Amino acid sequence: MNAETRALSRLPALAIRPVVRDDLPQLLQLCAEHAEQAAFERLPYGRGHHDPLELLEALFEPPLRAWAWLLHAGDETVGYAAATVGFSMLERGYYLQLEPWHVRAPWRTSGADLLLLQQAQALALKLGCLNLQWQAPTWSAAPALPGERATRIETVRHVLPLAQRAIDAVAPDLLHA
Repeated sequence: MNAETRALSRLPALAIRPVVRDDLPQLLQLCAEHAEQAAFERLPYGRGHHDPLELLEALFEPPLRAWAWLLHAGDETVGYAAATVGFSMLERGYYLQLEPWHVRAPWRTSGADLLLLQQAQALALKLGCLNLQWQAPTWSAAPALPGERATRIETVRHVLPLAQRAIDAVAPDLLHA
């Protein structure tokens, strides 16, 4: 047994559960860490909202528009995942879109990805979604569920930030119709 294996074997067991309102500080901290690590990838998205009001509405106000889970190692929160439902016109059905998830080191190699993917898969099945989708940079080794076949589809993602002034300048008649 090498030193890394011994160190991992001493880590507390991982547990996962849905986010509740009282978890907001831990979730926001993990999101901030994640955003800092992925800053280069996030450049085209523009600024996010600092006020958590929309996050709270999406997670807790009916109709729910987002779901999130926290990953715990003992009493420590070590990761999260979040998802939203999208609709495919071509398949005429819903799919669950798993956002890029975040797990703190050293738990990244301890099956945390699999736990988060399994939670998303369970929700997708519960909601009657046609499939579960997630995106990862091409350099990433984003996992698939064991025993499941996930097809990797290379695409180019285009991101158009929609600042309110840009929307008003481009389509003022559409917004006030």
